[in-house]
Amino acid sequence: MSFTVMVNGRIRFRLKLVIGIDTGGTYTDAVLLDTASGLVQRKAKAVTTPHDLSIGIAHSIDGLGNVDFQQVRMVSISTTLATNAIVEGQGGRVALLLIGYDEEIMQQSGLTERLPVEGMSYINGGHDVKGDEVCPLDTETAYQAIQQYRNQAEAFAVSGYFSVMNPDHELRLRKMIQEQTSAPVVCGHELTSRLNALKRVSTVVLNARLLPLIRHLMDSVKKVLEMKGCTAPLMVVRGDGTLIGERIARQRPVETILSGPAASAIGAEFLSGQSNAIVVDMGGTTTDIAILEDGRPWNNPAGATVGGWQTCVQAADLRTIGIGGDSHIWVEQNGSLCIGPRRAIPLCRLGSEWPEIVQELNRAIHLPEDRTVPQLTDFLTIVNSNRDWSLSQADQTLINDLRQGPMSVARLRRSLGDYLTTIERLEMLGIVRWAGLTPTDILWSESSQVGGNGDAASAGTEVVARQLNMSIESFSQQILDRVIVMITKEILDKLVNDMTGHDLNPAPPAWGCLLECLLGYETIPLLGGYLQLHNPIVAIGAPVANFMPAVAEKLHTCCIIPPHAEVGNAVGAAVASITHTVEILVQPRVQGSGTLTYLVHSPRGREVVNTLEEAVKRAESIATELATQAARESGAEMISVELDRQIVSLGTLSEVTVRACASDRQFKKRLAKERSLC
Repeated sequence: MSFTVMVNGRIRFRLKLVIGIDTGGTYTDAVLLDTASGLVQRKAKAVTTPHDLSIGIAHSIDGLGNVDFQQVRMVSISTTLATNAIVEGQGGRVALLLIGYDEEIMQQSGLTERLPVEGMSYINGGHDVKGDEVCPLDTETAYQAIQQYRNQAEAFAVSGYFSVMNPDHELRLRKMIQEQTSAPVVCGHELTSRLNALKRVSTVVLNARLLPLIRHLMDSVKKVLEMKGCTAPLMVVRGDGTLIGERIARQRPVETILSGPAASAIGAEFLSGQSNAIVVDMGGTTTDIAILEDGRPWNNPAGATVGGWQTCVQAADLRTIGIGGDSHIWVEQNGSLCIGPRRAIPLCRLGSEWPEIVQELNRAIHLPEDRTVPQLTDFLTIVNSNRDWSLSQADQTLINDLRQGPMSVARLRRSLGDYLTTIERLEMLGIVRWAGLTPTDILWSESSQVGGNGDAASAGTEVVARQLNMSIESFSQQILDRVIVMITKEILDKLVNDMTGHDLNPAPPAWGCLLECLLGYETIPLLGGYLQLHNPIVAIGAPVANFMPAVAEKLHTCCIIPPHAEVGNAVGAAVASITHTVEILVQPRVQGSGTLTYLVHSPRGREVVNTLEEAVKRAESIATELATQAARESGAEMISVELDRQIVSLGTLSEVTVRACASDRQFKKRLAKERSLC
């Protein structure tokens, strides 16, 4: 579908289709959105292929059917690639060059040992908090460091201690690297304007490590689109829920941290029409909780923290818990029932590919109970053995055995001595995956709404229920109730933490008892009450219908499961807007003679201006130009710029932060107009 809108006799924009894609930990979703009606025309799901994300993306696009790709105006993707890579310690080889950093401070911070770099060099130079040079750049040491790492590193990360106040030394060092190597260079001042030097180091290193991974993803997606004859621009969702263009994503992949959950919040708002809500996105691997206010997810002002790394990346303020449809259900030796946080391939899905596991599960039903051995519903299966890994003979023997089919962990324990270490190592390399009983299997047993091998799901459920001396019905209901309780408490915990900075879990016994009473899980004589959320819960994700209405009931609010909730993240990717923000600091400087001037600190460098009014105008001009340029490069068609000033009084003087936000936020307004035109 495609037609043109005329405004005052002039062509303003051409309406076409948008493809939104979300690559989650379990599934890759795709939607075809008609911008003329704002409706999802088609949707598709495919299994995510972690070893090569392009395969899952290609399958999801194929699932959309016969699409006229000439009518597609944009392809937008949200991805867990950056988040997963950081958590799993994956990425390219990076050399880190630090300008003006104190080696002792770095060691005291613990970063020296933790930073995932091939090498690190300290180079004299740098500026002070005003941007004045405190020491000339040591070009000789810099040259030696570049020569040392040029054949080891896939990328260089450069960070100056006060480079956001004056990037001159970072820029000079980048030029030196580019003259001697072909490796990409990432400078700290390009990623953030924040002064926190240690966070900036983490951010610039992680960004450099992600460069080859995001390049592979972008190249793979482009290849798929070219095969389809699609020439539409490729966009990527940032962690704050806005879009960036392909070129910027390739340069700043670290900005895609928490891309997927941010897209779910945007999709939830679009599909439900609720601008103020609690968004719960339940997938196969995790459940993400976000707060929508005025149509936008709350952002974390301190910067995203992922995999233990504190960064300067602006991202949605999310609560992520390790509970999802594919969370592993297991029983401890003391008989305690546990769910997650390990993700497992559901038995119904494993059994659809390897039906022979049903026989093994059926045999396990009649075996005598023995909690000293691994759970009889747990299997190991191979997922990727094609890469050239450096493996031990024992590793290779196990891989060869698994090529014949999945093996129960109980069998592996008998055949392997140190079996857990071997499995963990191969799991870390992405060669093997754990499979076992999951809520997905329980739901299959309950409703038969989840695809796969029902016999495997039913047999696995019976094995664990028998292990706990429970009926299948009681066991299944206990699993569902456990998940509902976990999500309910996490929603409350996030709200309380956001308001007070304190966690409910672990709570003092008295508060824990009161909370159980208020949620209706316990009864306290002579005491009653309940908790109520003032905003509705908007639930996104395939399994939410089985859990979230009960969660909303506990919290005395309504649960909205909008149409297309199972592909809400992909919808969010399709309707996200392009927004770029640039901040510039204006500082007063009094020289020894008493002369007052003002410093304008921008990504272009430091400028000296005579008056505050002139300095602020100059900052606004530069910020507007840079933000507009970035928005235009990302594909924005109708750019609007909002300017904001934050003034801090310094006695009789003032320090001003100028913020320019360039956006294509007219997108949703255009959707409303276009619907009325239809």
